[in-house]
Amino acid sequence: MGKTQTYISNLTPLRGFAALWVVSYHFQAIVATFIHPAQTHIFELGYLMVDMFFILSGFIILHVYGQHFSAGMSRRDFSAFAKARFARIYPLHLFTLIVLIIFVAANKAWDTIFDAKAIPANIFLIHSFGLFHIFTWNVPSWSISAEWWAYMIFPFIAFFLSKNKRMAILILVPLILITYFALIYRVHLKSFLMPNTIVPHNLDVTYNFGYLRGFAGFTTGMLVYELYRSGFLTNFFRKDLVAFLVILGTIYFIHLKINDGIYIILFATIVLCFAYNAGRVQLLCNLRFAQFIGDISYSIYMVQLLVFLPFILGLHLPLVKYGKTSADHDTSFWVGLIYFAIFLAAIIGSSALSYKFIEVPCRKWLNGKWKKPEPAYAPAA
Repeated sequence: MGKTQTYISNLTPLRGFAALWVVSYHFQAIVATFIHPAQTHIFELGYLMVDMFFILSGFIILHVYGQHFSAGMSRRDFSAFAKARFARIYPLHLFTLIVLIIFVAANKAWDTIFDAKAIPANIFLIHSFGLFHIFTWNVPSWSISAEWWAYMIFPFIAFFLSKNKRMAILILVPLILITYFALIYRVHLKSFLMPNTIVPHNLDVTYNFGYLRGFAGFTTGMLVYELYRSGFLTNFFRKDLVAFLVILGTIYFIHLKINDGIYIILFATIVLCFAYNAGRVQLLCNLRFAQFIGDISYSIYMVQLLVFLPFILGLHLPLVKYGKTSADHDTSFWVGLIYFAIFLAAIIGSSALSYKFIEVPCRKWLNGKWKKPEPAYAPAA
């Protein structure tokens, strides 16, 4: 599978932005709370950025690989696709898992999250299928499990879309809506931080039905790409003002905390606006730092837990007030902001190193070994 499509550079910073938002969400939950939900829900709803990842992934993967499955699904093409995606996501997943296992074993920190019985499920990327009663090991990697299995069904959906687009849309849209409805209204989760509290209806579904969340988001992204390829309202969505208003509206609604299902529509619209844009949004997206953050976004997402690990295991920070539960770690705004800036720098620096020395070399080695190089444009979500 060679390069077949142009690189939509505008989407790269979106991945980086989403990854950093997830980091801020985890920082507030694990290290220090300096902005409370009573002030804004911006941090509290950071888990929604995973849904942005899924939508972006479905959009990009169909853009890159769609034509390979438009005429049929040969074993050769499926194998080449699976190997390319494996080379992209698995090495860093395995690396972070091994680092965690070594650290936990050395410190004898085995517990419900760092459960030795869950290691095989993490190795085989099936830890988003509810095999355990809580998320395990590198917690964010549940979405990599969901992503991998979305890849496995991608060729079939791509083929269906190419052969009978109308019928595919008529089937996929209701299926997506039913899936999101079920996840939001039928899955009741107990909070990890407050075990006796039932979490309200939302999309924060991870270790148990995460694979369904991944399917819904990924397939949504594929349909958004079909809309993009059709040229629907191109002149409208490509305007800077439209992109600005959609982003502003999304942030405002997150601040207010409305129904999670609405954000899926807003995220899909953001992706469409960015993909179409050739104006100021594109200029901002093509700034070197914006592209850099997007390039290392997968590392940011996967490496963050390694930086947070000491605090998961009980390390305390000065000027942070700790309560009786792991959810109580309040501090002032300015102290929290300084800590957050330090952690952000540490995570970005660590991610740049893992990108340079783990992600890229391993991907090149595996692709070279299989002699089927991945398309030049195939970022991970």
